[in-house]
Amino acid sequence: NASFKKNVDYFQPVSVVNHPSPENNFTRIVEYKHLLNQSSPHTIYFIERSKDGGEPYYPVPNDENKELYQKYQKMAQAENNVTFVGRLANYKYFNMDQAILNALELFDQVSGVPEEQQWTDLLAKE
Repeated sequence: NASFKKNVDYFQPVSVVNHPSPENNFTRIVEYKHLLNQSSPHTIYFIERSKDGGEPYYPVPNDENKELYQKYQKMAQAENNVTFVGRLANYKYFNMDQAILNALELFDQVSGVPEEQQWTDLLAKE
């Protein structure tokens, strides 16, 4: 569940705060704004809840699922002008820093612009 806070720079002191307690009905709170050093007078945070049933949120790399992933990967590669990124696109668990790095590296690959040039272009605009 996402929540939005107006006129609050940050909701919590760091990007992820775990709440492993029977008193809470959630597992952790994630505020992505911390990860990319964003500047805004508002913030959004996500409350993650675990559950016993339903679809798993993380990959289970058994033979059956690996085979299914290969089928999806083949279908994804056939799509034009669509790029898949993250946990589901790679069918592996990423910590958030790894997920963001995956997205940034994919951008470098897709854009064809060397990282050094991206920073030079960005700084020239300031």
